[in-house]
Amino acid sequence: MSNQSESGARGVSGWGTETELVRTYDRPVNVVDAVGVAVTDAIEEWPELSETPPLHRFVDGEQLDGLFGPEATDGSGRLPSVDFQFQGCRVTVMYGSSIRVIVRRDL
Repeated sequence: MSNQSESGARGVSGWGTETELVRTYDRPVNVVDAVGVAVTDAIEEWPELSETPPLHRFVDGEQLDGLFGPEATDGSGRLPSVDFQFQGCRVTVMYGSSIRVIVRRDL
């Protein structure tokens, strides 16, 4: 089951399945906001996540913003990515020409 969504108001495109939600954001975008929108979309898709503490209890927004700042490379030209656990989900943030946030639900 896959559905395609497009939202010009949020500058985001994406898709989802029963276990994965992917959102791609055009740059420039605030990474913390992008992660917040993707996690909110995941909570709407998988209501059992709404019973968990809010995202800011799992992720320090300032640290995340610092990781993905304008000069966010490690010196080798590679762009950073980060994974973290949010309850029964693994959230991956990939920073490149766009920002991609992937939320994978553990079943």
